[in-house]
Amino acid sequence: MARRMGVEPLFINHKIFPDGENYIRVTGEVEGETVAFVQTTAPEPDRKLMQAFLLARTLGDLGARRVVAVIPYLAYARQDKRFLRGEALSLDVVLGLLEASGVSDLVVVDVHNEESLSNLENNHRLRVTNVSAVNLLAGYMRDTGFQGALSLSPDLGRRGVVEKASKVLGGGMAFFEKTRDRVTGETAITGGSVEVEGRDVVVFDDIISSGGTMSKAIQALRELGARRVAAACTHVLPVPGAFERLRNAGAVRVVATDTVESSYETVSVAGLLAEALQGLDR
Repeated sequence: MARRMGVEPLFINHKIFPDGENYIRVTGEVEGETVAFVQTTAPEPDRKLMQAFLLARTLGDLGARRVVAVIPYLAYARQDKRFLRGEALSLDVVLGLLEASGVSDLVVVDVHNEESLSNLENNHRLRVTNVSAVNLLAGYMRDTGFQGALSLSPDLGRRGVVEKASKVLGGGMAFFEKTRDRVTGETAITGGSVEVEGRDVVVFDDIISSGGTMSKAIQALRELGARRVAAACTHVLPVPGAFERLRNAGAVRVVATDTVESSYETVSVAGLLAEALQGLDR
């Protein structure tokens, strides 16, 4: 990101004390500067968020004119509304803590629900920029053998994602319908009318964690006669067994971005984030 923006990166000294607490030290001068710190929040979301809060507050204490948090994967964003009475609005809490730590701007990549993010943003002075990696992922799939593939989402609510992807891949779009048990978290996939016989399909989603939803979609597509099925997502979380579950379901490729470090085939979002930072109001 720094190389693309033509600036020198400033690195942070950090360590974990034996009792599990975090140590953060900023090296270098930040007084009077606009400072963007980069901290994704997986794995270990609680620890990574605490490090972000400490870092933001420290940058402000050292005289930074403006603190911008670049959090490629924002943990706790999936609980953006109350589905059951008494549930914590974790996304709202995280936004409030970032603001209280001195963050004026937040840059994220493919937050789970952009509409809910916009609604919650009204509760805070924090300004949020959500960057989409869909075109980047679709372009990568097109250039590596999936041009003309059908773009499919396992969730009808992600229509905008597959609309963008289909314009890049050129093979049209389709949807399955996902339902989730609000108590157990179990998901079910339906959509047997999708025509995929003999076609290549790329299934797009924002997050792969356990791989349950994606593997069900892949298995259904193979049963419907799809020739090749690939999975593409922005964030792949390090949940044991997920990759094997996708492969066993019939995925020929699993592609993600580098918002979270992983062993999956990855595409870098550094350019997207650099452009987002350069586009922020000064």
